[in-house]
Amino acid sequence: MDQSATSWEYSAHMHAEVTQTIVSNALQASPIGISRVQSARRDNGLTEPYQLEAAYLVVLQLKPFSEQDLWVDGKPAPHRPSSAGTLIIYDLDRHWVSNLRGSYDCLQFYVPQAALDETAEDIGARRAGRLFHPPHLATIDPTVHQLGQALLPALAHPECASRLFVDHMALALHAHLSKTYGSLTPPRLRGGLAPWQERRAKEMMLAHMDGDLPLADLAQACGLSRSHFARAFRETTGLPPHRWLMQARLDRAKDYLRTSQLLLGQIAHLCGYADQSHFTRTFSRAMGCSPVAWRRLQA
Repeated sequence: MDQSATSWEYSAHMHAEVTQTIVSNALQASPIGISRVQSARRDNGLTEPYQLEAAYLVVLQLKPFSEQDLWVDGKPAPHRPSSAGTLIIYDLDRHWVSNLRGSYDCLQFYVPQAALDETAEDIGARRAGRLFHPPHLATIDPTVHQLGQALLPALAHPECASRLFVDHMALALHAHLSKTYGSLTPPRLRGGLAPWQERRAKEMMLAHMDGDLPLADLAQACGLSRSHFARAFRETTGLPPHRWLMQARLDRAKDYLRTSQLLLGQIAHLCGYADQSHFTRTFSRAMGCSPVAWRRLQA
């Protein structure tokens, strides 16, 4: 995964013991940073200052968190205790400072305003407007919680994460945030891909079985915006692009297992898996048995 830097130093302000970060370049306006930050120790101290900018830090708690003192622009800021799944939005054009008295485990999404505006333009809606969901309004957001849980394996093993998957998750996050905490009203779009668009998209994905293919490239090849392409592809095939590619990988691997004597490492390479371990783990989860056991059953 591309982990190019943005103006935001992902989570360095929190003095975390563990930081895992992936970056999506799904949007041209600015990279979208996704970080998991953890600290099992208490009394991590004050968060570091940062440069003000037109962006947001969207925080999803992965475990309950309440022990902090919070200030905004030098004044005490109200906040609620957070359970797992709670979402808070910090607008980074204001000075937020927290005294982190308790341990924590959370996901942080760095979301520039320019990226939200591009998302709105991409789907033919008016500008997204500002996001608003400060700490005193903290509530559980099941949608972001599910997106976050889906991203945890990619954060833990970025070498196995496909760009297509991370881009799709980033676009879904932006659309949800803009609609739920901004003022975005998406237009109603109907219709799937034309046959030539479906054929072209599938050809491109099969030529990049490792998933190292930006969603923007697929959309451009089909003459569609990113969001329109993702929705139309799902309507046509029944699956989002990254899930279709996962199934195509699995089908190709099964063909090799059934019809060839290739070693597992060779099959993993030909089917776009990061390595043999990644192939075995993914295959076993999907099929309920290891590739070796599955091959034996086909004999």
